[in-house]
Amino acid sequence: MAEDRTNQPENTPPKRETSILDDLVQRSLASAEPGTSGRPKTARLAQPWRLMLQIGGETQTTVGIEIKEQVTLGRSDPVANFYPELDLTPYGGQDRGVSRRHATIVQDNEHKALYVEDLNSTNGTRINGFALEPNRRYRLRDGDELELGRVRMVLRFVRSPYK
Repeated sequence: MAEDRTNQPENTPPKRETSILDDLVQRSLASAEPGTSGRPKTARLAQPWRLMLQIGGETQTTVGIEIKEQVTLGRSDPVANFYPELDLTPYGGQDRGVSRRHATIVQDNEHKALYVEDLNSTNGTRINGFALEPNRRYRLRDGDELELGRVRMVLRFVRSPYK
């Protein structure tokens, strides 16, 4: 099939539509390691953990979060310019005893697991009713009930970077 070259000077190559996707593909091919047939090394990109937190009792709210290294749970403090990755203020955090820096969820690549650590909160943290010692890590499992002060949430592992 012949190309339509009307209204183009004789030695001008035909126009080609480009897109952002084309640019991304070209950049990823250019950054591929030698000897990889032009394919980028995607196996080296660690997928983050993805959790669903079912917060509350009777009126339950579900929140999805990604955990790449760690996530701080607590309440925002605009005066001190502190905003945790998961702000529990909208879920009654202040009235139910959640500290500003209450706890953190940490990804441990060596053990291929997630851990929770109470950050010396005023009203404590519990897993399945068990009170945690401050500044000590405890392993999390799918279905665990986590309590920060009197805010309860059930953890559901949606995606793990490990099989």
